[in-house]
Amino acid sequence: MKEKETLKLYNSLTNIDDQFIEEARTKAGRTKKNNWYKWAVPAACLCLGICVFTVCRLFSNPEDGRREGQGTRTEVVEIGSLEELASSYGSDLLAEKLVASAAKTTSIRLSYTQGEDASDPAAWNTLSIKGDYNGNDFTLDCSFDGESDRKDQTEAYAVTQYGNVEVTIYQEESDWSDPYIYRAAFTVDGVAYNLSIHSDDPEEINDYLNILLGEPEDSNTQTVTDVLGFDVCRVEMEEINPHQVMWHYYVEVNGEDICVAEQFGYDNHPESWSRDLDGDGVPELICNNQYGDGVQMVYVYRNNNGSIEEGHIRWSYYEEKFGWPNNEHGVAGMPVELYDPERDIFTVTRYDYDSDTTVTAEFDDGLIPFEFLPFTHSL
Repeated sequence: MKEKETLKLYNSLTNIDDQFIEEARTKAGRTKKNNWYKWAVPAACLCLGICVFTVCRLFSNPEDGRREGQGTRTEVVEIGSLEELASSYGSDLLAEKLVASAAKTTSIRLSYTQGEDASDPAAWNTLSIKGDYNGNDFTLDCSFDGESDRKDQTEAYAVTQYGNVEVTIYQEESDWSDPYIYRAAFTVDGVAYNLSIHSDDPEEINDYLNILLGEPEDSNTQTVTDVLGFDVCRVEMEEINPHQVMWHYYVEVNGEDICVAEQFGYDNHPESWSRDLDGDGVPELICNNQYGDGVQMVYVYRNNNGSIEEGHIRWSYYEEKFGWPNNEHGVAGMPVELYDPERDIFTVTRYDYDSDTTVTAEFDDGLIPFEFLPFTHSL
């Protein structure tokens, strides 16, 4: 009796008509579809509202309508000559001074508020001039809202004062044939300027600045950074003989000016570079020196746990490295030592009296070639 009842229940559960199954499946699918549609319509309306609000915000005109990226649409126009802009500017347009000095311009682009008159300086946003001066490609960007992309001054290569204008110069790696980009940032009459050139000579950025701003406040003094681990270093030039100068490198320690390096030469700017030769994270100062008797020597200064030391290349290193004999000819036999910043190597050239020829060698052995002694300021 019990087995028959169980079999009857099983048959009633499994022998369901296919029509009922299909109807249930169709009804379930219709219910799910209706539930999705019920929420999809409000969601689409909400997204549409957000998009409309965003577009309105983007194209709305703020009170100061010259700033790009803050809701103002700008137009860009190519200008054939800076004279067109200078005549309507009503003030000094520094870029015109550069062009007047025989610089060749390849591109002049002006961005201004859309719908405004491009000849009206009140509508100007940015001005970008590209060109060539003395074989160097330059870019001069002017921002008429007074804002510029200025890095922290602790990253600066040099800081120089031109009257009441402070100029910060940065040295950046270049992908071009020239190893560096030198960029000068400054502000004049509310206009922010960024001047950049491709060059292997840091003095060339100063040539551009002299054209734009005149001679610096003190042409015998400049400021550089990242020297022997000090954030700021003041370099003062002293003329010791006609056309021969000495540069003194000063840093401030506990409120006192301390000279940490000296250099000799015959040019208007020192040939010196900060490089970390031993990989300890503190850069050494490499100086190419030239004395009155014509001798050219490389000095390397290092900060040895707070003690400043001056290093010279050992002659014994030349013996060990190249097999050169001891120098027996005094000053006349002194080699010409130079640091090549572009290739980051040292070169040395000597006259071989036995073969009556000059011999040049190159090396890059960190601080191994140098013998260091405590530095003593000559003054």
